[in-house]
Amino acid sequence: MIRARVALWTNVTLLLMCLGLLAVACSVPESNKPVSFYVNGEKLKQPPAVDLVDGEPMVPAAFLESTFKSKLEWTLENPGTNGIYYSDKVAVLMYHDISDKTAKKTNNAEAESAISLDLFKEQMELLKADGFHVISIDQYADFIANKGNVPDNAVLLTFDDGYESFYTKAFPVLKQHNYPAVNFVIVSGADNADKPKQVGRPKMTWTQMREMQKSGMSFYNHTYDSHKYGVMRADGLTKPVLTRHQYLKKEQRVETDEEYHTRVKTDLEKAEQHLKAELGNTKGIIAFPYGAYNAEVLDILKEVGISLSFTVKEGINGRGQTNGFRVNGAREGESAKQLMEKLKALDLDNAPVMVHMDGQSAAFKEQPYKGPNGVMIPLKEYCKMKGMKFSWSKHKKQYKITATAA
Repeated sequence: MIRARVALWTNVTLLLMCLGLLAVACSVPESNKPVSFYVNGEKLKQPPAVDLVDGEPMVPAAFLESTFKSKLEWTLENPGTNGIYYSDKVAVLMYHDISDKTAKKTNNAEAESAISLDLFKEQMELLKADGFHVISIDQYADFIANKGNVPDNAVLLTFDDGYESFYTKAFPVLKQHNYPAVNFVIVSGADNADKPKQVGRPKMTWTQMREMQKSGMSFYNHTYDSHKYGVMRADGLTKPVLTRHQYLKKEQRVETDEEYHTRVKTDLEKAEQHLKAELGNTKGIIAFPYGAYNAEVLDILKEVGISLSFTVKEGINGRGQTNGFRVNGAREGESAKQLMEKLKALDLDNAPVMVHMDGQSAAFKEQPYKGPNGVMIPLKEYCKMKGMKFSWSKHKKQYKITATAA
């Protein structure tokens, strides 16, 4: 009898354990399943982030723009009236070249595009009119290190590559508004700027930079000579040289870890030494070429005394954010007003926005919104507006889009 009772209780316990395990298995959220995206029958290696709102998939506007060559512009639906868009944070604007006319994008990325002088002037005027406060790189560095405060709606202006247009075109506008700014200089370009023959667009000279320092401009590291792509494999594949081992063609091999580390460290040290000798810099600050970096590069920064860095990834910066986010101020087709709206919404999540698609107002039934992954657009409605076929499996988390051109 006792054995029978023990056996009964054992069976009941096992049954309860099985039911418990089954319940746990059934409770695994569907979001743990990987998302797969197919465009014209081809699976995307990097699918976009997807939010489900009332059962409808929402995807970032940036994904739709890059994949289907759309132009999606947006403004906040309810911009607010108190004039404070964010506090104890800093938005960082990124520029490169300034031209008399709008320049076309390069074949690399929109981050490399120039901005017209007229549009740049309008942006600088709107920053003041809309209540933004431009700060210096020194203020920014102290804030990130938790040694100082910044005003509400703080903005840092950054330029990359050390183009001469910063001196001839941007500097007069910045002086007019009493705005400080920082330019991240390809140091080899500055070393050769006085020579008769220069490679690429004209670069600033050290003399020009020293002149501008007196008016609040700063100049920091964009590598000595690592702002370029290099061959990484025998088949000729190229990647940014700062982050990848280079292929040594004569020896028909790839750099060793030690050779890669030494090359990158030597380049960054050389840039730092020249900046300190020519400009008297006391801080180590860098903007990564193409925004590319890896864990080893971050370690090398510490070895050479660089404490702050900047990417090209969009976002807003709080205290301790030593690898900073930036917003492209020269995005092709974006008006000065739209850039201001983007800055106002940087610290907002789930803020409703109004969208224009290819120059026309887009009336979506499902409300587009600004979220952590950018402005989110109803995918099914977007495909319908563009005349594309869309199908998806909620269970499989599989999305298929068929377009005439992608």
